[in-house]
Amino acid sequence: MPVPVMAVVSEALANKYTHAQINNLMEAASIERETPGGNRQVKTRAWLQHANDNMPDPLATLGKVIIELMEVEERSHSWDAEWVEPHRERVRKALGDYGLSYMKGGYIVATGTTAVSKSLQDIIRDRDLTGLQTEFDRIYENVEKDPPAAVTASCALLESLFKSYIEEQNLEMPSEQSIKPLWKVIRKDLKFDPAVVNDEDLKTILSGLAAIIEGAGSLRTHKGSAHGRGKTLYKLKSRHARLAAHAAFTIASFVLEAWSERGAHGGTA
Repeated sequence: MPVPVMAVVSEALANKYTHAQINNLMEAASIERETPGGNRQVKTRAWLQHANDNMPDPLATLGKVIIELMEVEERSHSWDAEWVEPHRERVRKALGDYGLSYMKGGYIVATGTTAVSKSLQDIIRDRDLTGLQTEFDRIYENVEKDPPAAVTASCALLESLFKSYIEEQNLEMPSEQSIKPLWKVIRKDLKFDPAVVNDEDLKTILSGLAAIIEGAGSLRTHKGSAHGRGKTLYKLKSRHARLAAHAAFTIASFVLEAWSERGAHGGTA
């Protein structure tokens, strides 16, 4: 948790809750420590600092702590819209200053994260796919400050997933371990090849996946370079990086879900 975020949240919670209520909020978020002393703001800051130093996912803990502040609407003098909205806005701004945002349900995520990417990150953590987690983190570290690096990480995330699948399923690794040859192995094993699918709508979608994967690889190869014979230099922007990232998240989620279903039922996607 960034220090300024903890400061803003501490002030907001101290202005709304009693000592006992603050303790209950922290305990409900599974923060375990002796109740700190001091006034409400000092106490809240101590709870959050402890979570930051000791919890495995401090941002997830923060989301649980502030979910009521950010979402619950109460009809009382101390909790009306005129009072609570400025505090919510300060929390949102503090998070935004560090590339973070609050999502309904108590999630603190990198700015631009979608429900798909949040679900994907949960799967990555559950499966302990550290290679994918590394690329996932690289995407969000660079999507604003270095879009070409985020595009590279998006492609690498898929390559890492495909290699993990091939290794765990004891399939033959292609001699060229770039995204297209890897995808061909995945596509065949999970029966994603449009040629073997009878449904015409699914054929179209699966063909689109192949085009996206090819485009992701090409975009990484040519990032930041001039295209064609003209003099215009096409510079990747954050919106291009987000497009590549969200496409990669969608494909990765689809592959992981098919992989899990196959393991559970012995069938195919």
